[in-house]
Amino acid sequence: MTTRAKTATALLGAATLALLLTACDPGGAQNIDPVGKVPGDEQKSQSAECAVASSNAVDAIGTAVGPHDTTDFANVAEGDGGWYLAASIVPSDSKDANDDELTIWATETDPTAQDWDGTIYAVNQTAKDATSDESKSASPAPSAFSADSDAAKRAESCAVEAADR
Repeated sequence: MTTRAKTATALLGAATLALLLTACDPGGAQNIDPVGKVPGDEQKSQSAECAVASSNAVDAIGTAVGPHDTTDFANVAEGDGGWYLAASIVPSDSKDANDDELTIWATETDPTAQDWDGTIYAVNQTAKDATSDESKSASPAPSAFSADSDAAKRAESCAVEAADR
């Protein structure tokens, strides 16, 4: 086999492999059907049950963290006598050097309801820290809620999965 034939065969093999790999992955194409990006969206993730909080519940998290941070959505998991919400909060000012932070919240009423008007509780230390300098900060969670519970971990996993999209 000549060098030219070997080179052509190698290029054809590489192109075939690249084509096969992009068939498995959209190759960075935009997801035309994002799950968990719209408050109140009832869609579920294919790999986990990921409910999304209503805009009222998301707004309550926004009020709790104050005007210096913002969040667009929160994933929800039911358990331990209520619901857990996992939300990534980001600095409102794009020039702020602080990183995005994953916060875990709890409520005793269903936060997926569009007319939600419940109380939001800070569960993990990140949520508590985010509310510590706010005059209307969220109350610490009742003892039934724990950042180590299975429901809190499910909500957190959903939030991480949604952020990766």
